[in-house]
Amino acid sequence: MKKLVLLFLLVFSLQAIAQEKIEVTESDYNNNQIEMADKMREDGKIYVLVGIIGLIFIGITGYLIYTERKISKIEKSLSAN
Repeated sequence: MKKLVLLFLLVFSLQAIAQEKIEVTESDYNNNQIEMADKMREDGKIYVLVGIIGLIFIGITGYLIYTERKISKIEKSLSAN
C-alpha cells in the first residue's frame, strides 16, 4: 500500500513541475531560421560539435563490439564444458 501511495504522489508531483504552457503565435509558424545553428556555423563550432558526436558514436560502437566478442568467448567456453 505504501508503494502505491508513493507512486501516486510521485506521478502527480512530476506533473506539478512540468513546463508552463506557452501560447503559439503566427510568427512561430513563419519562423524558418534556427539562430543557434547559424551562429555556431559562422563560428565554426558546428563542426566541432559534429566531430564530438561522431567520436562518441564510434566509442559506443567499439565498446559494443568489444563486449560482444567477450560474451561470445564466454559462451563458447561454457558450451565446451
